[in-house]
Amino acid sequence: MIGAGPFSGMHTHRPFLLLLLGCLACFARTAPAQSLEGGARAVALGSAATALHDDVWGLGNPAVWATREGRAVSFFASEAFGLSELRLGAMQLVEPTRFGAFALGARTFGFDGFRESHLDLGYARGFSLGTSRKIHLGVRLRYYQVSIEKYGSRGTVGLSVGWLAAVLPKVYAGFQATNLNAPRLAGREEFERTLSFGLSYLPDPRFRLLADAVKDVRFPLSLRAGLEVLPVQALALRAGVTTEPTRFTTGVGVRLSRLAADVAAERHEVLGWSPAFSLSVLW
Repeated sequence: MIGAGPFSGMHTHRPFLLLLLGCLACFARTAPAQSLEGGARAVALGSAATALHDDVWGLGNPAVWATREGRAVSFFASEAFGLSELRLGAMQLVEPTRFGAFALGARTFGFDGFRESHLDLGYARGFSLGTSRKIHLGVRLRYYQVSIEKYGSRGTVGLSVGWLAAVLPKVYAGFQATNLNAPRLAGREEFERTLSFGLSYLPDPRFRLLADAVKDVRFPLSLRAGLEVLPVQALALRAGVTTEPTRFTTGVGVRLSRLAADVAAERHEVLGWSPAFSLSVLW
């Protein structure tokens, strides 16, 4: 049975609704720029996360895990276009060690008729460049599983890599290539393959400006930008914008000791608002 939402109570049209919601799910999953993924902080910044060097989720770049000094676990939920059938839930764990940072993640998206699940395993480590500079390298293996009612399920594995470096004292640059092995389901269904380059400018610990350029092999170039301001140490205000398609984002974050909570909202130019929320524990 389809869950509560705008279509609840219309069970006599179940085949049509399954098709409609499946198309929306595919649209949300295959959009040319990452959306409603990777934590509410990244969502609020317009998903400009390729050079977000202290990020927990690492969806924009697995190399960022190597910059973390302590363990972190984060939980994330979003609901595309206000439809309960398009809810996404995810968790991320990062464990820094003297051998590098290890990451484990899980994610589920969709409804009874269409569901896509991920399991992630990642690793990142920093390497010295001379006496004062470092480059951080990261890799992520992702197992994709897609289940469609009456058609069963299929799975495949994707490989993504990235690097992150401080090119100037206050400027970080990052790069990510996703699904280098071009994974497919049943030899047909193709997952996103992207190249992204990003910059992060931190003139002050309370101010951050980010910019990304992302090219999916199937879509035009997407540009993203994000702004984060901390008026006080415990509060962060964020805003962002992306192109292809045009989306505007906003959000706030609160940090109290080891707990961090982030709320974000994204507005699609045609489909409207989508909320997102993260809760993290940081050691």
